[in-house]
Amino acid sequence: MVANPEHLSENDVFHLIFEPGFSTAAQVTDVSGRGVGMDVVRRQIQKLRGHIEIQSRAGEGATFTLKVPLTLAIIDGLVVGVGRERYIVPLFAVREMFRPAADAIFTVQNRSETVMMRGNLPTVVRLYRKFGVKPRSENPCEALLIVAEGEGQRFCLMVDELIGKQEAVIKSLGDTFKDIPGIAGGAILGDGRVALILDLAGIIKEPAHE
Repeated sequence: MVANPEHLSENDVFHLIFEPGFSTAAQVTDVSGRGVGMDVVRRQIQKLRGHIEIQSRAGEGATFTLKVPLTLAIIDGLVVGVGRERYIVPLFAVREMFRPAADAIFTVQNRSETVMMRGNLPTVVRLYRKFGVKPRSENPCEALLIVAEGEGQRFCLMVDELIGKQEAVIKSLGDTFKDIPGIAGGAILGDGRVALILDLAGIIKEPAHE
């Protein structure tokens, strides 16, 4: 039973189909109507540390979006350097790279830093501040900006250098480090070094270390 059904949000109503035993079938048959199919789907997705989103409109149908962690994938990535550290930026999120001119960098209210790019002002995210590492230079004009997208936002990652492109098998960092914001896992580079794979959605959400 659902407590206070009159107070359920639209999203809560949609997710009732995942409740054990919930069914819209008028009759139970040998293969359907028992209310276990969607419950099993949700349990399996949760085991993968993922979740399901539902969008639906009466008379138009429904869209189910299954999201699972990046750690289940093999990805193409750009290997970048920040100081002595190596990071991998998922290639599917990269739009372009460039080195900005001095007059293209702007600071809004002494906090948010942006760069002028074809009439737009995407935020500049200094990766060394995110992870508290020492860069080769703090001058954006001596660095490389990688235009990327995460959580529906376009922004620029500031790194020291582009090292190359690599297909990476994403390794879990274990229970101790699995919930670090902005990090999806790790990968072993061709030279034997370990690079951290960036979770761009976490990067844009997490405040930088000052």
